[in-house]
Amino acid sequence: MIQQLLAVFAPMLLGAQLLLTLILVKGDICPGQRGRIHKMLPSLAILWLAVASLRIEAMMIVFALAYFYSQVQTKKTRDQGPMWVIYLANGLALAYVGIEIGAQTSIAAGLSVLFQVFLLGALLAHLLLTIARTRLQAFHRILPVTGVVAAMMMSLAILLKAYGLESDVLTSVTQPLLTSFALLITAIVAWAWHLLASKEINKGQLAIALVFLLLSATSNQALFVL
Repeated sequence: MIQQLLAVFAPMLLGAQLLLTLILVKGDICPGQRGRIHKMLPSLAILWLAVASLRIEAMMIVFALAYFYSQVQTKKTRDQGPMWVIYLANGLALAYVGIEIGAQTSIAAGLSVLFQVFLLGALLAHLLLTIARTRLQAFHRILPVTGVVAAMMMSLAILLKAYGLESDVLTSVTQPLLTSFALLITAIVAWAWHLLASKEINKGQLAIALVFLLLSATSNQALFVL
């Protein structure tokens, strides 16, 4: 169970890193917001450290993020820091996930890892941006919509994999599949709840959505190894 959970961390972290990098480079953020985003980087490094228990190569990403964090301010700052280091971390993460995609046993399994970059990555980034109290209001609408589209693509990948299974195997995984879909739908509803109810975004809502989404993705891992 733990290994299955850690397996979905890498695409999630890659997606979150790419989005945070985009905001640091292109985002219209004030010095205070930049410093608060910098404070989110250790959480990514800690999660990559957990991934390193599966593949030691992930330690290179940990070192890159840690070095970048050591070179930037976490208070008000206009300094972007040594962005080449964060680019290096992103490149290493991309290579790691690319290897994971190539190692999958089927096209559907590879697609599922790819879609996790957008689905889990967008949600983790949304949570971190909310904790950092950024004022990028457009992302509160864009990221949930991205999640809905990615969830649809993930569902298609699951159905593609299920279509190729023998009838007796499919019968044995039907219940886990239904549970996974229920968790996925719950996560998406929780993620987009502020849009549905016309309320302010809440980090608690995003944390709950992330938990449900991780449970759904972990449940799917058992299907894709068949």
